[in-house]
Amino acid sequence: MHGFSGVVVAVVTPYKGGGGIDFEAFKWLLEGLASAGVDGVWVAGTTGEWTSLSHDERIKLFQAAVEAVGGRVTVFGGVSSLRVEDSIMLAREASDAGVDYIFSTPPLYYKPGRQALARYYLKLADSSDRPVFIYTIPSHVGYNIPVGLVEELALESNGIAGIKATVNDYTYIGELVLRVKRARSDFTILSGSEELMLHTLSIGGDGSVSAVANILPGLPVALRNAWSSKDLDEASRVNKLIVEARNLVEGIDAPLPLAVKSLINKLGGRITPISRPPISGVADVAREAIEVCRRFHEYLHPGIPCRGEEGYRIQYS
Repeated sequence: MHGFSGVVVAVVTPYKGGGGIDFEAFKWLLEGLASAGVDGVWVAGTTGEWTSLSHDERIKLFQAAVEAVGGRVTVFGGVSSLRVEDSIMLAREASDAGVDYIFSTPPLYYKPGRQALARYYLKLADSSDRPVFIYTIPSHVGYNIPVGLVEELALESNGIAGIKATVNDYTYIGELVLRVKRARSDFTILSGSEELMLHTLSIGGDGSVSAVANILPGLPVALRNAWSSKDLDEASRVNKLIVEARNLVEGIDAPLPLAVKSLINKLGGRITPISRPPISGVADVAREAIEVCRRFHEYLHPGIPCRGEEGYRIQYS
């Protein structure tokens, strides 16, 4: 029985000026998230720019995450790849690296048939001693995974532990809870959009994977705590703040990974505002940094001091 629940952070991958991974900054990020009370970290996912990482870099990220927060925070390792064989190999090596779960998008570029898609996830589950999370993100992959197939996979293999559904479709998440939870109560259903976290919890799901939590982990943690204590007024209040924070970050004129890293940097965090191609450019986040400090400072990553790049303290009221 797996039954994971809670707040997972889709962590960014920090880079140095020369383009290599900044593992010290990565560990700094994860240590602060653990201190803030998150339940899991989602390593080498979409926000982590997995498509720009080599096989070896992903394994090193898994090892670094386990070394930094293993045993305190659940570590999810991403094994998505254009080649099925590479995903299988990554799954095996991720297990050796010590991650708690592996996750994967469905195969990219070509849309496989239903049976081929089922075989992919069953093969992943058979290839590793770590349970598997399905990761559906149709905005990036080009298609969604049918609820009926998720239900079949949940019944077919206990090695398939859950799903992260990055969709804006309330009905899809509702159908997952209704059908898959009924078929297997320990199957975990996580929203991939933090603004749907309260909705997901309210219909019987298990939590959310959040990108904004790189900056503001206290927000989903506060929502989790309010929900656990049955304080619905507080849960509703925090949920509104989550939606406002997400809108603020999404309003930055840059892809989400670069926007998040740029905002952390502008606020005084130890992450350089750099991404790898095809993500490029510089994000202007001065206004957003001031807004974060004024409106959300109590929910910040504990290592972020609300300082601008010149070293001054951003004022808030």
